[in-house]
Amino acid sequence: MSKNNEQAIREAAYYIWQNAGCPQGQDEYFWSMAVEQISKNNKSSAKKTVSSNKSSSCKSSSCKKSSSAKKSSK
Repeated sequence: MSKNNEQAIREAAYYIWQNAGCPQGQDEYFWSMAVEQISKNNKSSAKKTVSSNKSSSCKSSSCKKSSSAKKSSK
């Protein structure tokens, strides 16, 4: 586990614990909740990155024409 990831989990666990009213003796529960939350956030971020990369690729015929025109002008 990287230090950045561990720090993010620690902060998330703290806020989850605070929102639950600061109960004592449930450290592992709040830690596991934070791990789950962070992993979900990381997965959704990865999906957004992949989908934005796909949408930025050039697939239209006008884009292909302009890139082939650039090649032939060299």
